[in-house]
Amino acid sequence: MKKLVFGACVFCAGVSAAPFDTCPSKAFLVQGNTATMYGVNLVSGSYTTFAQSVGTNNKLNGIGFSVHDRYIYGWDYSNKDIGRVGKDYVLEPIMTSGFPDTNFYVGDVAIHENAFYVYKKGASLGLYRVSLDEDSGDYLQAQRIIDGSALNLNIFDMAFAPDENASLAYSVDSNGNLHRIDVSNGTSTNLGNVGQSGTFGAVYFDVESNFYISRNQDGHVFKIDINNPANTQLFAYGPLSNTNDGARCATAPIIDDTQEPTIDYGDAPDSYGTSLSANGARHHIGDLFFGQSVSAEHLPKAADDDNGISFLTNLETGYETLISFTLSKSGYVNGWIDWNGDGQFQAAEQVVSQYQGVAGENRILVPVPVDAVAGDTWARFRVSHNRDIAPQGGIDNGEVEDLKVSVVASSLIQNSTSWKTAAFEDLWPQKGDYDFNDVVVRYRVTTSQIGNQVVRYHIEGALIAVGAGYHNAFAIRLKDIARRDVDEAQIELTIDGSQHAGSPLEANRNEAIVVIFADTREMVPVQPGCKFFRTESGCSDIQRAPYPFEISIPLATSYNANVATSAKVDPFIFAVDGHYHGPFVDQNNGRGWEVHLKNHAPTEAFDNSYLNQGDDTSLTNGYFQTSTGLPWALIINAQWDHPMERVDMSSAYPQFATFAESAGALNATWFENPVPDYQHTISNAAQN
Repeated sequence: MKKLVFGACVFCAGVSAAPFDTCPSKAFLVQGNTATMYGVNLVSGSYTTFAQSVGTNNKLNGIGFSVHDRYIYGWDYSNKDIGRVGKDYVLEPIMTSGFPDTNFYVGDVAIHENAFYVYKKGASLGLYRVSLDEDSGDYLQAQRIIDGSALNLNIFDMAFAPDENASLAYSVDSNGNLHRIDVSNGTSTNLGNVGQSGTFGAVYFDVESNFYISRNQDGHVFKIDINNPANTQLFAYGPLSNTNDGARCATAPIIDDTQEPTIDYGDAPDSYGTSLSANGARHHIGDLFFGQSVSAEHLPKAADDDNGISFLTNLETGYETLISFTLSKSGYVNGWIDWNGDGQFQAAEQVVSQYQGVAGENRILVPVPVDAVAGDTWARFRVSHNRDIAPQGGIDNGEVEDLKVSVVASSLIQNSTSWKTAAFEDLWPQKGDYDFNDVVVRYRVTTSQIGNQVVRYHIEGALIAVGAGYHNAFAIRLKDIARRDVDEAQIELTIDGSQHAGSPLEANRNEAIVVIFADTREMVPVQPGCKFFRTESGCSDIQRAPYPFEISIPLATSYNANVATSAKVDPFIFAVDGHYHGPFVDQNNGRGWEVHLKNHAPTEAFDNSYLNQGDDTSLTNGYFQTSTGLPWALIINAQWDHPMERVDMSSAYPQFATFAESAGALNATWFENPVPDYQHTISNAAQN
């Protein structure tokens, strides 16, 4: 333990620097192995350098701003003791007694008393208090409040709440748990999780008891309601660092309205996130903006003088609109339009994402959803140096522009098919057990058209059964629709309630091929005593419901309705590369193996060398059929119960063979006449 050397100076840097003139609204941030001091505007995340060096060749950590004397106190690594910084930003060493021989990186100056607290976990360390009150009998004498095994927190900074009657400090650990620490006795309370994790090396309060934490890894500043930690917001995009420590005058407002304004706000209604209290979109003004200029304000204003953004064509449902915007210099543009008119900008309503604009005019095409609500609504555009930002929150430099726009309804027509069942036998080119339950999917197609032009496909359905030991993918080809004519960025695929990540369009194809289930075998559960999914007797009660899916496929180029009918939706299966798929299939070329409806040509990815093997006579009688005309794939225009495992289709449905061999001329309703107990009869598909 260090001891106070009587007769030695307490402040060893000569004449003490003057304290700060006021209780500043900016937060202080210290970074680096040789401490650099910054000032951070928490509203926008912008920062300025106060001092490139505070005069030490080492770190300054655990800093706190004292409301008692307006100095910044912190742990001086060069002396392994505390020091203070005044308005000249030069570190003054302070000599204390009672601290262990170590360095601390968690600390703050209390509000309720003139004392500095530091913390470090470990049984021989803990929470320490040192008085900064010259009139106190224990002035500069460190005392341990509690050891670091009893108070065992994985925290990197702490801050006192602005309450002169409470001895409470707060911090967030690396797992996102908010802790309230009573420094009078060293106890802590877990108040809940804030929904974020990481190293929060700088934490702050404002006068309204809002708590802010800055994450080292990305500089994101989060605003926390200490009474409701779940109500945590991404508040601003600040500076990132691998070493951070922060301090702030906790009795200062977040904005000093006595100074010239520096923030640009939007002007949409506040439900969109416009005012600071609603965590509105805001930028610290600089040299990056839309149009000819940008102005700053303390509060959002009614309208902008020059927005630099214009819609060159109407916003008509089902069509594209052309947007023009000018930039003062290059930057990233993100934009949102409230298509459903609910007064909020949802993630799915982002119309411009990370667009790298150039100085001068830029033009982009934005598709207007066919189901956008007609009438007045709002659009928001933001330009900044950050690629990816949200429609709310603060950021350094750039500008936010809100525009009131009007959506016009076009003559949209929607046509839906009845529910269909697609069933596949995956032993092609052999007939095998011929039970048609290897992959069973029910689905329905809705086309959206304006006039006689189809602009969107919407397909919903469910994976009903998987009776295959082989690994099969289920896909849909839009026949005669080119891949380039699909608006790939706007495709939305949901499987079992979860949004599919990335594009479901198969890469490197000229045809529009959408992969719905990449491996049906991998996705279904294998229950004890059951080999397959919803095909075996006695397994019905322990297996879950079908796997629903829904996909919206907008077209970038509309097609005449005579070409792009719902009949062009062509479901098929293909083998998954790397898995054994029978003696006729090269597992390194599984994708080249496909099964389609009878007389339906395969896709461009198909390997024609697979044809005319086993029972297949594609090259003589037509694609995917036997010599007697039996298929390996079926579409039944009804909800249909597939055969049980290893029950031949002709046994389960005796009229089927005649139907198939007559090319549909006989027994057209074969599927309505089953043999009892030969089918899997669970009928709880998503559409039922």
